[in-house]
Amino acid sequence: MDIEKLWEILHKERNTASLQELPENFCDEVREYIQQLKNEKGEVDERRGELVEDEIRNVRMKAEDIIRRRIGKIVKLASSGIKAVPKGMLAEEESIFAGVKGHVEEGKARIFALILGDKGNKEKSEGGSEKVDEVIVGSIFKEVEASSTKAGNEELQIVRVLEDIPTFMGTDGRIYKIKKEDVIMLPKTNAEILCKRGVAVRFSGEAKKMGVGK
Repeated sequence: MDIEKLWEILHKERNTASLQELPENFCDEVREYIQQLKNEKGEVDERRGELVEDEIRNVRMKAEDIIRRRIGKIVKLASSGIKAVPKGMLAEEESIFAGVKGHVEEGKARIFALILGDKGNKEKSEGGSEKVDEVIVGSIFKEVEASSTKAGNEELQIVRVLEDIPTFMGTDGRIYKIKKEDVIMLPKTNAEILCKRGVAVRFSGEAKKMGVGK
């Protein structure tokens, strides 16, 4: 793995609606590449060390962007009603897909129960929804911890967007284009502002610091 390869992967994720197939050991390769750069930084002079640190930061940003985009695609696929697991997913991404799909089905069951006045089915659905949330968020956190990065030193939070939001710059310096029903990770400050305005809700769980190669 190197920065050129990450750029290539990110470019494809940005420009295609479908998931591209990643190497099975993608997370390991990124982590090992970062460790290699860290080792190099400890062996060079200060000036060269600053360049290596910039490259480490760049690698982490690319990895986060790749994961963020792939999770968005997976959530949309799982919400579409598709039955088979799409090709090209990592093992952890398959867990995310299954978790989101289960969550959507539980939600549909609760809504139909309300419409039909079936209290028993409503309570049954509500009882299983907590476990589904744990699967979704736990899988996302595990994947991001392996291959994502910090928004500077700020925590990231997962939110579900309730309305289309104009393009804005996050506290991490990134430009965000968010639409209704997107599930996305945002810097804590931005996430809290959107939630307070009523245009987004916390997906589940507490804020958690995430990074690559820790």
